[in-house]
Amino acid sequence: MVGGPLGALLGAAVGHNFDQAQQQTATSSTSGAAGHDQARTVFNTTAFQIMGHIAKADGRVSEREIAAVRAIMDHLRLNAAQRQAAMEGFTAGKQPEFAVEGVIETFRRACRAYPAMLQQLLQLLLNVAYADGGLHPQTHTRLSAIAERLGIHHLQFETLHTLFRAQRWAHESGQSGFGGAGAGGPHERRSNGQRPTTSVNSLSHAYSILGLKREASAEEIKLAYRRLIRQHHPDKLASSGVSPAEMARATERTREITAAYERIREARGF
Repeated sequence: MVGGPLGALLGAAVGHNFDQAQQQTATSSTSGAAGHDQARTVFNTTAFQIMGHIAKADGRVSEREIAAVRAIMDHLRLNAAQRQAAMEGFTAGKQPEFAVEGVIETFRRACRAYPAMLQQLLQLLLNVAYADGGLHPQTHTRLSAIAERLGIHHLQFETLHTLFRAQRWAHESGQSGFGGAGAGGPHERRSNGQRPTTSVNSLSHAYSILGLKREASAEEIKLAYRRLIRQHHPDKLASSGVSPAEMARATERTREITAAYERIREARGF
């Protein structure tokens, strides 16, 4: 049984992204589906190697980290052969001579056409990184380096990290807003049982969320995004003793800000 961040995250964003990846396969052409299947094979081969590398960052691998990895295997529904290969990969990733740069490059080449897989990898790595309850500085350094090698912008990684910690905080506070990965599939729920969504209806709406006009420069957009993220940072609010309801609102606001920034960034090409 693994609780804490694993239940919080696998019950929400990871499950959502994995569902998206599954849907991509279902709606692809034959050649596209074959490419996706190949990418998933590489994902299963390399992701657990990188998990081992993360688990070993602080010098030792704990029982909780191993339990988190096994729970991830369950969540990904790996069969017996895949589980064996995953554990072998995890063991290889722990070794001092592990060539992490080459493995990340292999992962990136195979999975770059499927952004959900890149994000899913980081989310799974965060589960392993926080399995013992906190984040070791050396582990954070490795996570940041891996995100950079994957081509994920620092702001994107830190926002994902912030949301992860907010979900973890909500889970440990005993709130039902973030469910675990149950037999029926992972879901993030509110009291009405519906998955919350963050909607940015248009590019104009995105600029409005950031408090900007369309003619804002790229630097002004980045500065506005950073300022708003700091203002609504769930970690900052958690340390000030806010209520669970306020924390949930801050987390949703962070998602909205990030969604707006990503929409503008893609439209503007920076």
